[in-house]
Amino acid sequence: MRQYSRIATFLLVFIFLFSGLIKLNDPIGTQLKLEEYFDVFSQDFPAMEGFWKFWIPFALPLSILLSSMEIVLGIALWANYRTKQVLWTFLGLLGFFGFLTFYSAYFNKVTDCGCFGETIKLTPWTSFFKDVFLFVLALSLLFTDKIKSFNKNLSPVIISAIISVTLGIYCYFYLPIHDGLPYAIGDNIPQNMKSREAMRFSYVYKINGKEETLTEMPTDTQAVFVSMQALNEKEARPLITDYRIWIDNDSIDYTAESFKGKKLMVIIPNVHHSHLDALKQIALLANEASKKGIEVWLLSASSDEEVNSIRHEYQLNFPAMSVDTKVLKTIIRSSPGLWLLNQGTVRGKWSAYHLPSIEDIDQRLITTD
Repeated sequence: MRQYSRIATFLLVFIFLFSGLIKLNDPIGTQLKLEEYFDVFSQDFPAMEGFWKFWIPFALPLSILLSSMEIVLGIALWANYRTKQVLWTFLGLLGFFGFLTFYSAYFNKVTDCGCFGETIKLTPWTSFFKDVFLFVLALSLLFTDKIKSFNKNLSPVIISAIISVTLGIYCYFYLPIHDGLPYAIGDNIPQNMKSREAMRFSYVYKINGKEETLTEMPTDTQAVFVSMQALNEKEARPLITDYRIWIDNDSIDYTAESFKGKKLMVIIPNVHHSHLDALKQIALLANEASKKGIEVWLLSASSDEEVNSIRHEYQLNFPAMSVDTKVLKTIIRSSPGLWLLNQGTVRGKWSAYHLPSIEDIDQRLITTD
């Protein structure tokens, strides 16, 4: 029983620490996922619409708080701090997550729960069974000698809470430490828009009155086709499927043009949810970049009227183009944010709170030419 207790404790601690760290690395990604849940629940439970919409503005602090809780609980369990109370908190948190993942899976609402951020994609049903497994582990520990452990030393819990919240805040202001998205530094965007491997199919044919599953087209001319299924659709699918740049009222698609030469993209998904004061420094930086032959574009999902208003206010003397808001939030977790491309390859990303100098940009381009 003691050996079981150790193994179950290790699994709970490891998975919660891993999950919490992954999400704190990208708190805005977790924020977006929480907002998606709140929006879905406000539509599916109209009687509680106000309740769910109330939480949307607080999705970011909730993102950091819930992710930090996972780490704090893991450390507390490992340190045997108030084990019984910690396990009951585990059960409450897993019950909450289990409800979210079951609802997503059963009603096909949120196709990725965000349990491990963007690093590991889990289907809703996989996420639900993972939560059930962890729930059973935590529950079983209540019936072992584990609950007799009692450590009054609060220091590990306090230290883990401070480090966790600090990490979440740092990654919010300075971008994720590890960028697991297909727009990361070093990625080539045109390459990520291509299929990763050739599609493979299985074929069902009726041959001599019997259905047979084949991996190649049959040579028997009497075979009757029944159905076909892709074997590697997920593996073959491009990492990027929705990247597109356009100008409203203009029939030209600027997507391919964005991969030519050196481009510094100023990204503002929504002008109403941006640190606009950073545009003063970005305007100066853009002028210096233009003198060095670097094209500067503003990419936004806001309306022409809203974008032109801030262009006039902050003297942004470079073209503005439209991109889907989800794509922009995937490219960079900052608004505004800077995204540097050279022949379609990402050379740099900077948040509104940590903008580069023209020398920084030059260095990124020189060292990779």
